[in-house]
Amino acid sequence: MTTIKDIAEYTGVSATTVSNVIHGRKNRVSVETVERIQKAIDELGYVPNLFARSLVSSSSNVIALISYVPTQADSFFADESFRLRFLSRIENVLKQNGYYLMFRRVESVDELKCFLRNWKMDGLFITGAADAETAEALHGITTPMVFIDSYASDRICDVGHDDYSGGRMATEHLLEKGHEHIAFASSSVMDGRYMEQRYRGYLDALEAAGIQPDPGLVYESGLDMDSCRVVAEKIKDRGDVTAVVATTDLMAAGLMAAFIDMGLRIPDDISIVGYDDTPLGRMITPRLTTIRQDMDLKADTAAQKMIEILKGGHARGRIVLPVELVVRDSVKEAR
Repeated sequence: MTTIKDIAEYTGVSATTVSNVIHGRKNRVSVETVERIQKAIDELGYVPNLFARSLVSSSSNVIALISYVPTQADSFFADESFRLRFLSRIENVLKQNGYYLMFRRVESVDELKCFLRNWKMDGLFITGAADAETAEALHGITTPMVFIDSYASDRICDVGHDDYSGGRMATEHLLEKGHEHIAFASSSVMDGRYMEQRYRGYLDALEAAGIQPDPGLVYESGLDMDSCRVVAEKIKDRGDVTAVVATTDLMAAGLMAAFIDMGLRIPDDISIVGYDDTPLGRMITPRLTTIRQDMDLKADTAAQKMIEILKGGHARGRIVLPVELVVRDSVKEAR
């Protein structure tokens, strides 16, 4: 097994210098030396012994991203490609600061506490903590935490996008095109988090336009094709719906495919707006009009906030990131 001493001999520097680079303490090391050491780490296959490190210090240099899923799959990670990109982005920021990332799903606060007893974590990212009671229970954990899209409590540090404005923006775009009978489709309408905020934006946009929201135009659905097809059939059977706000691009794509299978044309017969601006929305035909939330910015902000806390900073409250409407080809004037 390759050791720090091996890398030091290989690169011609001291073991202390190698240790400083491995642990993210690069301030007094030249860029050229850092690059030489990192190249040697790759070539020699050095793997740090995190367990041994945690035994001799108060830090493990490991931060966990916890997907808290008490009742259902965390819709935050419903798209596998998105999950990998988000984790990779956070990992890059942590790595630059000498930390490693672990991913773990838990179904209860007790399971999380058990995990923390068995693994020494320097910090936690939390997704999926929906209700205030859960957030308060997690607040009792002394490990530094940054929540992602929680909306549960002002006592926590929470990073997320302006979901209310995104839902309202999508609906207003359809209203400007003359649509009045606008359906709303989501995996979970009243989730206490970002889906509910998008729904509230949808409702307020309709009311501001003088349109009384119709509960019959609100649909909850899984993200699989069969579930999307059921919702599409219900929308078609109504006969008066001319547009749909979908709370993810994945759901929008599923609905579009179902509508097309039923003989409807997008956007001639029905318009649709998605949410997220994933690559999927740019690959389907017609290309999807959607709400863009910069997930790289969310990952970077969450990771940087964690580093700030670990350096002794304090953080509470919600950090709200902007969203924007991306107009493509899935919306046209109401028929």
